[in-house]
Amino acid sequence: MMDSRAMVWMGILAVLTGAYVSAIRGVRSARAGHVEAHAHWMFTTCTVGGVWLVVYVCKQVVLGPERFGGSATQYWTWYVPILVIHTVLALTTVGLAGYNLYIGMTKLRNGTGMGAMIASVSSHRRLGRLMVGSFTGTMASAYLIYLLLYARA
Repeated sequence: MMDSRAMVWMGILAVLTGAYVSAIRGVRSARAGHVEAHAHWMFTTCTVGGVWLVVYVCKQVVLGPERFGGSATQYWTWYVPILVIHTVLALTTVGLAGYNLYIGMTKLRNGTGMGAMIASVSSHRRLGRLMVGSFTGTMASAYLIYLLLYARA
């Protein structure tokens, strides 16, 4: 039976996974040339991700940080490096997503002149690729952290 902390973590991962699936649907919509669907999915992704971030911070404040139950060697060999990688990727993802949302909502939607539009689309695509890559790494490392915290043999 799962304890309450593990259940909260499962909920956190489920919501984050939902945001990731939404982002992938947005990417596929963009590749298919469905701009409105792309905008819908990416706005949904940012909304779910933003709500998730607020809930996660509240969870950390109310329940406190998780305690690693393995040995000191496992802690320093596995947990800390994966947590550092996860944190860097998560911060990168949030920064790229916020800036790319800004580009999509302002410069692309309300752009003036063809030159500005072409430059904005190019940077939006480039940043989008980086963001999806960092989001993928964030997701993978989040699941590894969960396994390290809660999977006991």
